[in-house]
Amino acid sequence: MSKTASARIAAVIELLCDRFPQTFSRRGPQPLKVGVYADVLAALGDAVQPRGLQSALRAYTSNAGYLRALSAGACRVDLDGNPAGTVTAEDEAVAKARLAELAKGTPPPAKMPAAQAVTKASPIEPAEENPKPPAPKRLSLADLREAGRRRREAAA
Repeated sequence: MSKTASARIAAVIELLCDRFPQTFSRRGPQPLKVGVYADVLAALGDAVQPRGLQSALRAYTSNAGYLRALSAGACRVDLDGNPAGTVTAEDEAVAKARLAELAKGTPPPAKMPAAQAVTKASPIEPAEENPKPPAPKRLSLADLREAGRRRREAAA
């Protein structure tokens, strides 16, 4: 991530902490309400770009402190700091898995670039050794009529 992108994310998180201190905190994050993105976007309006907000929330919720706060049964909060649901056991399991990945220093599998996903056990073959698959056979009018006849027989 570039320095400018990091600075933008930090600025948006700072804005969230200033505007919603009962919800966003750098010291002791609390589990956020599911769907808080839409609430923040509606509350801030043009003060923040949707993509910038999305990146900032991803960074905020990927923080180890936030992930540790996700324990089953913990109360989630809305923008006013009011209870808005609870953390499920599945949420806690996902958070623990993400914490384990952070401890190992590995990125999450869903966001890993394709170039990093390739290992020595699975090298990419050169184009000559990896030809394109053959094009599918084009259906003729007779093929289409036959398929229609079979479909009508199956429906009857």
